[in-house]
Amino acid sequence: MDQQQEEAAIRAAQADPQRFAPLYEAYFSAIFRFIHRRIGQQDLTNDLTQQTFLKAMLALSNFRSRGLPFRAWLYRIALNELRMHWRKKKEISMDLEWAQLEPLAEECGVAQQEAEMRMITDGLQHLNEDQARLIELRYFDELSFAELGHVLGLGEDAAKMRTHRALGQLRAYLKPRA
Repeated sequence: MDQQQEEAAIRAAQADPQRFAPLYEAYFSAIFRFIHRRIGQQDLTNDLTQQTFLKAMLALSNFRSRGLPFRAWLYRIALNELRMHWRKKKEISMDLEWAQLEPLAEECGVAQQEAEMRMITDGLQHLNEDQARLIELRYFDELSFAELGHVLGLGEDAAKMRTHRALGQLRAYLKPRA
């Protein structure tokens, strides 16, 4: 869905909530994968994804683009749903496939072989929750720095700076130890 189609779909859904379906269909897969990677349970992922879209539909009249894609707003709602779930459960997890690690491995200058990829997943566990979330959203969900800032309630420059700091910590962990 291009920007003009998205804006038209948003206006239509704001006028009539029954016209929310094109937005749901356009972003369901991305939001589902985002939640599933962090939860790992199909039924719970379905529930949280549906809750995300329900909240988005109910709050759509308050949505203002501010130059960012609609998906950034959906990611923010999904992240809030995950936070509420984690607060209740007091746990955080992430289920990654090797293919998802390739852009991060390239950014860190790490060979894309199993041992090195395993080191990246270990390194992600050593980051604090906020740093890991920055890396996940940037490299696994492919959000721009502007979108990343919106999702996390930061400015674009702050999102970029914090992401680079988190990458620095990850690179330091990945350096060979003497």
